[in-house]
Amino acid sequence: SGVGPLLARRANKTGLRAGVPFARETPMRRDDLCDILDKMPPHDLTKTVLLLRFGTAITLDSVLRKEKEYLVARGREAGTNDDARAFFVPYDDVLCLKLDRVVKASEVKRMYGETTEDEADLNAPPAAATAEKTDLTATPAPAAPMDPAAIAKQNLLARIRAARTGSKLPS
Repeated sequence: SGVGPLLARRANKTGLRAGVPFARETPMRRDDLCDILDKMPPHDLTKTVLLLRFGTAITLDSVLRKEKEYLVARGREAGTNDDARAFFVPYDDVLCLKLDRVVKASEVKRMYGETTEDEADLNAPPAAATAEKTDLTATPAPAAPMDPAAIAKQNLLARIRAARTGSKLPS
């Protein structure tokens, strides 16, 4: 008559523990976790979140060690500002890894060694590359720098010069 038996029956069918949402009985295997971490570009490691059983999440800074039974990582617990903490995470507690940024399908394919359409375009015949070069040479290069900091610096220098000479600012 209560919710408990219903959750227990549902847990048996879905592989979830009774009353604990998202806590699967089959965690990620050590070999799979280490394989994914090895394939991941180093600059993405700081955007990686370990999702653990019972709703805990750890945002990684770095992986310090991969031991036989657990992972030693540096990071912070999700929802806190306490960074640079050490975590000793049993592989059995890791449900999945989450890359916490927008990810293109081609990036994932590259992680697994597949050739993507972007790379196929890079291997195009030289005639196409020559046509692109002629189009680029026909367009004059911009005279002013395009970096926002450099533009701001140039604007400031122009104002200082105009103030010293008493002339009007160039538009």
